[in-house]
Amino acid sequence: MRKLRVGSVPYINAAPLTRWLETDEATPFVEVVYAPPSVLAQQLQARELDVALVSSVELARRGDVRPVADLCIGSRDAVLSVRLFCKTPLHRVRTVALDTSSLTSVALTQILLARAYGIEAEYQHAAPDLDAMLGQADAALLIGDLGMTAVHPAVREILDLGSAWRAYTGLPFVWALWLANAETPDQPLADLLRRAYQWGKARLDTLIDAEAQRTGISRELCERYLKQVMVYELDESLQAGLTRFLKEYRELCTTAHRAAKR
Repeated sequence: MRKLRVGSVPYINAAPLTRWLETDEATPFVEVVYAPPSVLAQQLQARELDVALVSSVELARRGDVRPVADLCIGSRDAVLSVRLFCKTPLHRVRTVALDTSSLTSVALTQILLARAYGIEAEYQHAAPDLDAMLGQADAALLIGDLGMTAVHPAVREILDLGSAWRAYTGLPFVWALWLANAETPDQPLADLLRRAYQWGKARLDTLIDAEAQRTGISRELCERYLKQVMVYELDESLQAGLTRFLKEYRELCTTAHRAAKR
């Protein structure tokens, strides 16, 4: 049997879900590919991957993928690693540079600005470079490890999208989850992914040490992020948050389509 091709984001938050997949015990069965969320989505659709820890918005964008193993990358309030950096007070933002690494967070930014804050903004996609992004827009969206650590002297306000979603809906948020192509068999995939998470959960302190060393991010922040912020088991409340997000996203697309036809 060929190895299963598994895609994952390269950020700290994926470590508890993926590090076992790199061990000698797992590598006879699994090959792990790391890439930003937007690239993983393309690879999954091209059948270059069997399963990927991919942006939750793909459930709305594609009808031929399905969740696997009831695992996700979620947060119940502030997420720390998905933030909008603003040169002006938020209510004055009119142009936004969106991190090309992202899919879900791009959609969430547009939903929140329009619906939670009543802001009509122009959007442009840009590589994740805060200085360059703020040179061309009032605000910049960054995700992942960079979204958690970036600083810039021109920034006057920072919006944590996890907190903003919680304030808007009262619900937690699912940023990514294991999605498989329709033809990918559930077994042994689901068992391998669940085993990987249980292995990571049992070794969380060791993973925190390793991620702090790998990224240069302080151990204190890594510990807070992985122990207090990240949620990996897809429970009813997270499912409700996911359902609400997909509904909001579809409505956003419908509104944009109608506006384009005028």
